[in-house]
Amino acid sequence: MKDLLPRIEISLPKIRHHDRLLCQLYGSKGLSVMGVSKAILGYPSIALAMIQGGVNFIADSRIENILKMKQAGIVTTFVLLRTAFSQAESVVNIADISLNTELATIQELSYYAQEKQKIHRIIIMTELGDLGEGVLPKALVKFIKKNLAFPFIKIVGLGCNLACYIPMLFG
Repeated sequence: MKDLLPRIEISLPKIRHHDRLLCQLYGSKGLSVMGVSKAILGYPSIALAMIQGGVNFIADSRIENILKMKQAGIVTTFVLLRTAFSQAESVVNIADISLNTELATIQELSYYAQEKQKIHRIIIMTELGDLGEGVLPKALVKFIKKNLAFPFIKIVGLGCNLACYIPMLFG
């Protein structure tokens, strides 16, 4: 009966190997790879395997998972995928970079970053037409200009969720 129960088997050597292959492939094109740990609840040994494979960033949707990895001694650049207004102080204290779509949240991040005298880096998420998340393209320039007014916020990129876009292409 025990063998019939569902289980997940994790091979750290395979994670390292596959990440190494991806990092070599994309690195040769000038791109870096971000490992996403949201499905593993911040399990430190898996994050470490991704880093050993060459991943430059670890991203997660929960600040608690990033904190768990940091407390376990994982050293890398951590990216928060979902930035909640209510967690702005924790985000500034724990995450290195956060993905954002709301001006009020970025303003709150700026407030806590200024309080800590720390630059917080953000990636602005843009909308691709599925109305799932992000700043609409026609509002993007204005949105970026407003963010440039926050002295403790640094825009390091623009992002989009291609998983939302692909179904629109193929119906």
